[in-house]
Amino acid sequence: MTSNKPDIEVEYKFKVVDKKALVTLLDKKSKEKKPREYQSNVMFDNPQGLMHTTDGRVRVRILGKSGNKTLTYKKPIPSEDGAKREIEYEIEFTDTTEQIEKLLEKIEFTPSTSYERYRTEWKIGDVDITLDEYPYSDFIEIEGPKDKIESIAKELEFDTSKGLTKPADTLFQEWRKERGLGFKPYMRFDDFDK
Repeated sequence: MTSNKPDIEVEYKFKVVDKKALVTLLDKKSKEKKPREYQSNVMFDNPQGLMHTTDGRVRVRILGKSGNKTLTYKKPIPSEDGAKREIEYEIEFTDTTEQIEKLLEKIEFTPSTSYERYRTEWKIGDVDITLDEYPYSDFIEIEGPKDKIESIAKELEFDTSKGLTKPADTLFQEWRKERGLGFKPYMRFDDFDK
């Protein structure tokens, strides 16, 4: 039997200032690490802008060398304590990305924005930690049971009251605006600041 309850993801996200020191510390604290991997992410929306107006995300992700693919729906839930909460549904698929895009197109969802990043993952107990390197900045996400992610955040010297709750693509548009740059739907390493 399938549950009607949404999957709720709870995490803290912080901007990384000293990536080298953070990686060294995480390598010492964790016995489980997945190597750095390139990811391509494409967001989809319908002609009415449903995802934009509801702050939701329909995303297709392709992982670098492995070529693993996921289709995801995410939607933030309001937060008052610095922890980021999102409804998340995700499936892995093995068909070509073209097939998924055709399926989405049939329900009038077409590519709207995209981004590239590199991700490195660690695990400490039942807490997942990711370092996401975007073209414009680096972020760490600490996901798991709230009490445990708060404890690890403090161990890594992050202030949980300063957690970021906005998606990275929204933060990218804010980063561009601060520099007098216009909206850019595609965040790529080769031209993110143009």
